[in-house]
Amino acid sequence: MKLRILGYAALVAATGFVIAIGSAVPSDAKAKKKTAAAPASSPAVFCIDPYKPVCGEKGGMKNTYANACFARQDGAKVVSSKACSTKAAKAPKKAKKKAMKPKKAAKQ
Repeated sequence: MKLRILGYAALVAATGFVIAIGSAVPSDAKAKKKTAAAPASSPAVFCIDPYKPVCGEKGGMKNTYANACFARQDGAKVVSSKACSTKAAKAPKKAKKKAMKPKKAAKQ
């Protein structure tokens, strides 16, 4: 009988210890308030538009997207209803160097 009472007492003490430790952890209330205050992002958009390439600009870089929906989904601004040009940038022209002629020594 005493063993059973000691077992129950140990179980109650362990449960109280677990509850005390669990309640001593800092609350998540601040994190929850911050996430609730953060602006809600737009829901996921699935683009099913047909393939119609557009040129979009994001961060100063122009990229070709399959359609305007994909450009908006990436956060790019559509700048042209056609694909971006793929012309390679022209290399700067090199200045022609003049051949250095040795100076003639003055006659003495």
